[in-house]
Amino acid sequence: MNAKLFSEAMSEVNDQYYEEAANYCCQKHRWIKFTSLAACAAVVLAVSFATIWQQLPGQTVPQPEYNPPIMTDPDDQADDTEQVISLNINEIAASDAVTSNINLCGDDYTQMSYEELLTYFDVTLPITEVLPYLTLQSKDFGIFQSENRDVYYDGNSVAFQNSDGTQNMNIGLSKVFKHTYDIFDLSEDELKFTDINGRELAVFHYKNENGAECFYAEFLQDDVAFTIRSEHISVEDYAKCLQALVNQTQQSSNSVHTIAGEIIAIDPYANHIGIRLDEDQALKYSRGYGIDLPDGQTTDGYSLGDRVEVTYTGEPATILTIWAEQFLDITLLP
Repeated sequence: MNAKLFSEAMSEVNDQYYEEAANYCCQKHRWIKFTSLAACAAVVLAVSFATIWQQLPGQTVPQPEYNPPIMTDPDDQADDTEQVISLNINEIAASDAVTSNINLCGDDYTQMSYEELLTYFDVTLPITEVLPYLTLQSKDFGIFQSENRDVYYDGNSVAFQNSDGTQNMNIGLSKVFKHTYDIFDLSEDELKFTDINGRELAVFHYKNENGAECFYAEFLQDDVAFTIRSEHISVEDYAKCLQALVNQTQQSSNSVHTIAGEIIAIDPYANHIGIRLDEDQALKYSRGYGIDLPDGQTTDGYSLGDRVEVTYTGEPATILTIWAEQFLDITLLP
């Protein structure tokens, strides 16, 4: 199946969920140049998408065991008596910055205030309460919508920074337009999870091109995609932010999950399939899932339209993608 057909198959989920990919390179654990085509005469805008997804971790090389440094702000931090969880860190390596040109129609842009943004996503971001030495930096927010497509792009980046700009926390939010592809690989075979308020999330550490210590995690919550990236923030403070952002749920340590749906994309080169979840399992904006098959499993024997059941451990390590390290089994359904 070539790249164009793969892209078209993924877009069959609904235009509301996926933008058509003009340049799609589905090579596992590689950066994907993702360029969407607007239906109107579009203007290429440097919008928040580039900010959200740039400088994210990429392919890895083996690294020595990481002992997180303890970094404190010169203005001091407020005492916090709440017990901070210990994060199980997955080591990765940073790649070069990535920019993605999304063709968007300027007439479709609706500007939002910070308060309107929080209302649109129905979220709270208590970063300044958790880490008083950080303040909100971002001012420009908005979404793209048209009469025939409704909201078709809503990626926004919310940045918090300390007084001298040396420490920052960046939170990416989206629900209609989510990135759904692998962006990095592990330096070890094992994928480790951390129980955060009853959820099993993967937390990653890397150093960016400037040598800054960075932590990264992403998760889906109430159909809103969160990406949480920090620079020069201590592992303890990063854990505090995750605790504040992740909703409390029932404890599910070492859980096994099963999803079922129809195959809508097959990439034998990346050993990857895409499925459209059955309606009773899918959220409004999150019906398409990617499955990375591990060594020993191939896409041979599967066809577009087949119904399958997939079993995996933990939560998707990245949004809407089941990693090979999480994969347990796949079964053809009648």
